[in-house]
Amino acid sequence: MSKTFRAIGLMSGTSLDGIDLALIESNGEDKIQVIGNDYFLYEPEFRNKLRSLIFSTKITLEDIKVIENELTIQHAYLVNNFLQKNNLSNKDIDVIGFHGHTIYHNPAQKITWQIGNSQLLASMTKINVIGDFRINDVIEGGQGAPLVPIYHYYLFSKIDKPSVILNIGGICNLTYFDDQLTSLTAFDVCFGNAPMNDLVFKKLGREFDENGDIARSGSPHIEIAKQIIHAPIFNSKIPRSFSRNDFDIILQPLEKLELRDALATHIYVICEILARDIENNLPHLPKKIVVCGGGSKNYFLLENIQKRLPKCKVISAKKLGFNVDFIEAEAFGFLAIRKLLNLSISFSKTTGTKSKSGSKGGVLFEVN
Repeated sequence: MSKTFRAIGLMSGTSLDGIDLALIESNGEDKIQVIGNDYFLYEPEFRNKLRSLIFSTKITLEDIKVIENELTIQHAYLVNNFLQKNNLSNKDIDVIGFHGHTIYHNPAQKITWQIGNSQLLASMTKINVIGDFRINDVIEGGQGAPLVPIYHYYLFSKIDKPSVILNIGGICNLTYFDDQLTSLTAFDVCFGNAPMNDLVFKKLGREFDENGDIARSGSPHIEIAKQIIHAPIFNSKIPRSFSRNDFDIILQPLEKLELRDALATHIYVICEILARDIENNLPHLPKKIVVCGGGSKNYFLLENIQKRLPKCKVISAKKLGFNVDFIEAEAFGFLAIRKLLNLSISFSKTTGTKSKSGSKGGVLFEVN
């Protein structure tokens, strides 16, 4: 029987809402047990600090390091509080998979930057930490993203194949596979929730369009939508990855629309680009498209994906018994275990890494 490890995965995503925590036990392959999860909601003041790292041009290196430590302390608080609430000690956990928070991503220049002080986190939790998951892949010629596909492959192994696992977080990405690990293919599709959430926050002060209800009341602006769909960034070769602010200029024309029409146009564009990618970039049409992430709760978006791809069954991972809010956090716990086992976490058809056996990413930070 293969050895299993207990790992906590931590994810602070591009939606800027907070930190997801998941505790899993796994052998880094086919044995996966999700034990528990937790969530830390960022205070509005801190969320604005994170936004400033991405959008402001007046941030200093000192600002970044101060915010990085503040981010890390909040992660440590979440971990320690979770352990206490569940009558666990740090000795019950083998490793923490710490994603950090992406503030800059430019793989063409071999740069990907996730802030987060892994050594500080290890010190505050008394648990070994694996961080810096993306940099090795980028150095080896990959995109550094998406990294979750290997977890998707094992987690959803029992569903009808070929399958697509569609993660709609701040950015929308997909994983395709059949029965063979060699079929595993992944890439970023386009923007996801991030620009829609930004627009709702700017116009209404709310965090998101609940259920997609505002978008449902609007109508897409087809001319603007076509301009966005044909932008070169969405026609680049796969594997490809995007940064949160890659879409700022492309989406500017939507700001002049009424909010409901702008959101409806966002959804129209996501569906069109997704359908084009599935039809043109995958070897077979998937039987199922399983949707994860915050976007799986945007029912108007899911309905429109189903209309655009009628031959595929579109279903939320929640309806299959999975917790859509914590799959990415689970994945980074899983990737941390694979690092301990010296197993690859990304592959040529998921990130474009030039390593033939796959990239073995992650850096271990041990408790002093």
